[in-house]
Amino acid sequence: MNASNPDDDPAGPGEAIVRGRIDGPGGLPLPGATLTITDFGGQQLARAVTGEDGSYRMVLHAGGSFLLICAAERHQPAAAIINVAAGEIRRVLSLAGAGQITGRVTDRGGRGLPGATLTLTDQRGEVVATTTAGPDGRYQLPGLDGPEYTLTATADHARPASRTVSPNDSGPVDLALAVGGTVTGSVRAAGSGHPIPQASVVAVDRTGRVAGAATTDSEGRYELRDLPPGVYTVAASGHAPVATRVELIGDHADHDITLGTPAAASALL
Repeated sequence: MNASNPDDDPAGPGEAIVRGRIDGPGGLPLPGATLTITDFGGQQLARAVTGEDGSYRMVLHAGGSFLLICAAERHQPAAAIINVAAGEIRRVLSLAGAGQITGRVTDRGGRGLPGATLTLTDQRGEVVATTTAGPDGRYQLPGLDGPEYTLTATADHARPASRTVSPNDSGPVDLALAVGGTVTGSVRAAGSGHPIPQASVVAVDRTGRVAGAATTDSEGRYELRDLPPGVYTVAASGHAPVATRVELIGDHADHDITLGTPAAASALL
């Protein structure tokens, strides 16, 4: 004769059996999950750990309404109220993943980029989470249960950066963005010194490619954004066109232009 399985033993007189299964993300059985039954005063009445197939079995010595609590590493806990009478009840619980991705968004100099946007997409390309980096560029994306994602960081005046990430990886996920510099200045008339609104300003790099363009505002101010470090020819037109040279070394350079002069001026910043 085959030996009987203790898990198949019926409840004894006055006893109740609570049994069932714990599933993880995707409906897969979750082994090693811990289950606890308590009364509403917090007293523990039974405890169990799920087997390899996610199943569990607990014996109670009295009926009533109780609290069933389930927890597992790297998963969000779950709780349910169970009403137990003599005999057996079954309860299946599903736990969501609790993986997370944390890190910092910086520029190439290691300075945090506050307000950078982090977007997480799954393997189907669907957005599953978004967040904004804090004052020091740090971010956190919790509650993840997928094996792999694509993380993309974007920020003003910066080139987006993406990488494949997994909540199961240890350590932070840092992203360094290439932030373009900014050239600002004013365009004025040579004779009067008055600002020239609606003047066109164009920056051309060493290869002759147009790297940026802008139109001056009502006070003759312009701003050329997202320029990589380098030397540019900045041309303005509104009266007779003028072309000058500006070197962008850091994140910002001021460069004023005067229109109406008979010859082009040179400026090296």
